[in-house]
Amino acid sequence: MSIKYRLYQDNRTNSKHKGAWYARAFSPELVDMKELANRINNSCTVTHSDVIAVITALVGEMNYALREGKRVKLDSLGTFRVGIHSQGVTNVKDFNVQKHISRPHVIFTPAVSVGADRRRTPLLLTGLKVQESLVYKGSTKKKGGKKGSNPASSEGNEEHGPISAG
Repeated sequence: MSIKYRLYQDNRTNSKHKGAWYARAFSPELVDMKELANRINNSCTVTHSDVIAVITALVGEMNYALREGKRVKLDSLGTFRVGIHSQGVTNVKDFNVQKHISRPHVIFTPAVSVGADRRRTPLLLTGLKVQESLVYKGSTKKKGGKKGSNPASSEGNEEHGPISAG
């Protein structure tokens, strides 16, 4: 299996790269908690309901720890922490938490391995392979037809990889 990508063209009017083609990861399918629980249940002795209970408890405990201002590290996965956006003020006495701090968000830093070439690869992406998607956004036709065709590439099902995610 491999991840899919789609090619897109930079059409921004003020871009110095206008007209250039780029690849963007494309994830058409979703694996939800129920599916993960089924997969885990099939690969070990833990029951489906136990997996659901543990994941639910993990999310709750992560929420609690993050609200306490702590970082949460899950070995082989990565570290989660809270980030915030802030407006600047010219005088420190003018700073108001409610007025100048906004949009709290979660920052995820993946666990990495460092290869012999010193490249850092997220453990979740070890052995990653990529493959071009055959259907493009806004297109009802497969690649190669008039609508949605992509002149930048000729093969639509070629698999590449493994690639370095560093």
